[in-house]
Amino acid sequence: MNKVAVIAALIFVSGFSLAYAEENENLAFAGYLEETLGHFHALELNLDDNNAELAIVHATHPIAELYDLMRPELQEYDPEFDAKVQQTLTNLREKTVDVTREEAQTAIDEARAIIEETRMLVVGEALSDDPNFKLALVKGLLETSAAEYAEAVDGGEITEMVEFQDGSAFVWQSQQIFDEIKDGLPEHEVEEIDEFYTDLRAAYDDGAEPSLVQTLVNGITHEIDEITGEESEETDLETRFENIEHHLFEVKEYYSGGNTDEALAHATRAYLDEYEYLEAPISEYDDNLMEKIEVMLREDLRSMIKDGASVDDVNTHIDGILVNLDKAEDLVLAETAEEGEHEIIPPLRQVKSGIEPNRVDCGTMELLIKKSTGSPACVKPATAERLVQAGWGTRLQ
Repeated sequence: MNKVAVIAALIFVSGFSLAYAEENENLAFAGYLEETLGHFHALELNLDDNNAELAIVHATHPIAELYDLMRPELQEYDPEFDAKVQQTLTNLREKTVDVTREEAQTAIDEARAIIEETRMLVVGEALSDDPNFKLALVKGLLETSAAEYAEAVDGGEITEMVEFQDGSAFVWQSQQIFDEIKDGLPEHEVEEIDEFYTDLRAAYDDGAEPSLVQTLVNGITHEIDEITGEESEETDLETRFENIEHHLFEVKEYYSGGNTDEALAHATRAYLDEYEYLEAPISEYDDNLMEKIEVMLREDLRSMIKDGASVDDVNTHIDGILVNLDKAEDLVLAETAEEGEHEIIPPLRQVKSGIEPNRVDCGTMELLIKKSTGSPACVKPATAERLVQAGWGTRLQ
């Protein structure tokens, strides 16, 4: 796969401050170093398992895939040191395979030391130690890991072991970076990131659907964006309440059908993609209600799914979340209604009250019918056009 494209895309959309925009090249270079260290970790694991075939793959990937990306910068800084790096990576295979485990570990440790020297030479100590820069590296590794996983797993089966191990190693390496700096980060976000890492490792162990792995990666990157102050696309509050309802009904459908991966993915999206943006508005009116919904949605529901609770228990819990969401929505949107604006009842609530999906009132927004479920959605006209073109939904004739 084209890892360079993944890193380049991350740099383009990362939204860093101007200071970090000037360090794009260093970010890409540092990303290559972290992937190299990830391969070293995978090499160690395969040596421990006496799997020489896969050990050779990870011993040779750094020189075969990553060195050429680093060489221009190394040549610019120090051609002699560049030759040292090249030689170290070239010799890694013969020094780690078909030798004693102790000899192999010595070679790996020496290679790690060279990588750290390379980091100091090209990236520099100040930038390498900067927490925001490290968080950017975490995001890059995780996005690459999700792409590797999507190539490696199909229908719960590992079809490409090398790519699977690449993805797993990059998750491991990203967590090493995060653990180095998390003591200085906001406690709430750190707690959630740690939980998502636990879920992500479990997803790898279980051979979960790639969509779940991507959702968990998105969860970590979202929390990182919260820490670094990244801006996200604005969505009106009413739509966020509606989107949570959509996700929760999807949880019911998938969980009752035995697809726990998709159920967990929708439960996670309901919290990460939507509820996190509602916490502050709800807290302005009722802090206890905000915290109650957060626990029910972020902790309790996801734990029930992972622990294999009964369908009835999950559905009852979701119904409780929906009741509390209705209370929160009434509080948050009451001010808009008092200002005389035309209040639009969320589409799913209209349907629950007996209104046919094709007669839902969307006010100035456009009504779409989601193809996969037949449920209504009120969206902005520009958004409606994109969703129709993407095949997500259809307009009424």
